Amino acid sequence: MPALRGATDFEAIERTFAQMVQDRAEAEPEEVAFCHWDGARAIPTTWAQYASAVREVALGLAALGVAPGDRVAIMAPGRTEWVVTALGILSAGAIPVGVYPTSSAAEVRQALGHSEAVAIVAGNDADVAKIAAVAPELPALRAVISFEGAPSGLPATLVSKTWADLRETGRAHDAANPALFDELLDGGDIDQPAALFYTSGSTGAPKGVTHTHRTLQYSVLGAATLYPESITTRHDVIGFLGLSHVSPALSGIYVPIMTRTVVTFCRMDQRSEALLGVRPKGAVWPPRLHEKLLSEVLTALRESPAPFREAYEDAMEVAREVAAVRRRGDAVPAELRARYDQALEQVFLPLRAKVGVDRIKVAWTASGAMTPEVHALWQMWGLDLRELYGTTETGGSVLAQWDRSFPAPGTVGKAMPDSRFAIKSSSEGELLVKGPLLFRDYWNNPEATAEVMDGEWYRTGDLVEIDASGEVKLIGRAKDIIVTSGGKTISPQPIELRLKAGPLVDEAVVVGDGRKYLTVLIWPTEKGGRLDREALQEGLRAWIEELNTELARPLQLKDFRIAPRALSADAGELTLKGTIRRAAVLTSFSALVDEMYNAAEHNEFAHQARLQG
Repeated sequence: MPALRGATDFEAIERTFAQMVQDRAEAEPEEVAFCHWDGARAIPTTWAQYASAVREVALGLAALGVAPGDRVAIMAPGRTEWVVTALGILSAGAIPVGVYPTSSAAEVRQALGHSEAVAIVAGNDADVAKIAAVAPELPALRAVISFEGAPSGLPATLVSKTWADLRETGRAHDAANPALFDELLDGGDIDQPAALFYTSGSTGAPKGVTHTHRTLQYSVLGAATLYPESITTRHDVIGFLGLSHVSPALSGIYVPIMTRTVVTFCRMDQRSEALLGVRPKGAVWPPRLHEKLLSEVLTALRESPAPFREAYEDAMEVAREVAAVRRRGDAVPAELRARYDQALEQVFLPLRAKVGVDRIKVAWTASGAMTPEVHALWQMWGLDLRELYGTTETGGSVLAQWDRSFPAPGTVGKAMPDSRFAIKSSSEGELLVKGPLLFRDYWNNPEATAEVMDGEWYRTGDLVEIDASGEVKLIGRAKDIIVTSGGKTISPQPIELRLKAGPLVDEAVVVGDGRKYLTVLIWPTEKGGRLDREALQEGLRAWIEELNTELARPLQLKDFRIAPRALSADAGELTLKGTIRRAAVLTSFSALVDEMYNAAEHNEFAHQARLQG
């Protein structure tokens, strides 16, 4: 049976995740633990098969000399082998370290060097090549294992194996040492590290966030609060995001061990077919994925027969009425509710079924700002889209819109219902959180740990407004604050979010630190990119002028420039998670920035001269 029996009054149990996998295998060996998408259907793996594979990996690592407390890295896209390997590492008493598969060789060197990983499991030849390029600079590294094919090009001092060979080695080691696995398993303790997650590095060098089995158990509790039915009933989800990130790792590795969540893993390019094949019951995705899926639904709508499109227009009239009632906080009248239920059954659910999300009643978004239009449209279609908030350091969500259905956009909810999860804001407006799910420390970085901890409170770096009911609204990042030359303190994120609500703006970076006024760098959408230069300029100018009418004078944008190229992780402008590094962007495009200010000042002179003339 799953270890988590309820979402209230939970206390961490004295079992590591490695021990819990073996417990599940013993209690329900033929139940499905997870699946993988083979291009046509979901292929299940039972708990017995899962536990057996974990045992082989653990003993294979032990045979290579991996000892309790060692760090073993994994660099590959999310897949079932990733999960088995992570639990094999934990079963050996070692600590799994996620490395982003999009990492450059330098970033691989930083992660492996900082964690002093003794082994790494790579996804493919390209990953192995990155490791080979930096291996001579990694004295702790002793072994490289590859999921696909024999590793090559490595220094002769390193042991290299395929993942299949590692498991074969584990079986042989098990036969020679039949008591070893249980000894390793019994040596586990819930206050030992269960994972190292590296931060994106948006505010400096990436830091290794240490989570223990105990803290991750409470992170699972937070996840179960989002989907309480997953504690007792099979809860299907799709896994296609990288497991080096804390949120996908939590939902793809740790949550299923303690609940009845069943993840079907697929490649990103298989997402659409896997959604249609599995028809999941839940989703916790970043805003961009909700936006992409929304576009796919609208494409399917345009390709539908004319009678269905006409029915959709009629259904949307009803949905807009319902949305207006909800925004006012009123109950939906019975007659309107009946009309909406009919629209849901005849139009919106069949429409959502075209992309495989018709079984999802509640979906969640985090890791970025959701545009109000996307939020509103999903809700009109009957999908209860809500927001939550968490960081790598919190492991799971510490804020969520858990207490009501179809919430209005604009907040990330309130503290979780467990009284041990608490929040407050500092005198500067920074969000502080505490709870049993907080990370233990930054690996080998006590100074950075001390910088973000205020006693038992974690300083998130996010600026917030908290209303009387406890609802939290994010207004910016403490380190992203712009202070103009006139001393005005401005958070750029709300302005950027409003800009991106327009059809021509894909990304925007507001500029103005140390300057007299604000300007903005813009990256156009695909739609904008299809316009000629003059039409795009005019469209953007009109949109900014319209937006300026809604902004206080110090927040208004005086000028803009269209960036000549996309933002680049290689140039240091994006983190591996896709988060913008603001300082790097301003450095890369400094000539454009300077031009805006000189040009804007010249325009002001011209404007004054015209007035005088």
